[in-house]
Amino acid sequence: MKLDIGRWAVVVLMSFLMLGCSSIRARTETSDKEWAVYPGVRQDVKDTGKLFSAKSPDSDWIKGLKATIFTLDLPFSAVFDTLVAPYDLYRIYNPKSSREALDVKQP
Repeated sequence: MKLDIGRWAVVVLMSFLMLGCSSIRARTETSDKEWAVYPGVRQDVKDTGKLFSAKSPDSDWIKGLKATIFTLDLPFSAVFDTLVAPYDLYRIYNPKSSREALDVKQP
């Protein structure tokens, strides 16, 4: 029985590591036109909504595991998004200057 608990612990830990933080994922996948405040929280809610819609082909136990991971990630995303909110607001109100800063670094 102990071995089964260890296997489940490894599966859950690997799921967390493979999924990544929704705040980071949302910031790398979002274009300048779609940028918003609290993108990680929005990503968690959107992904959880997709799980329980008819669009998800996953089996029920996988949906449950993903929903648990998204729910556990939600408070961490909220804290991270709060800390990074000034950058988000800057990027929303100055999208051109943030894009130009990236262009200057490239040769």
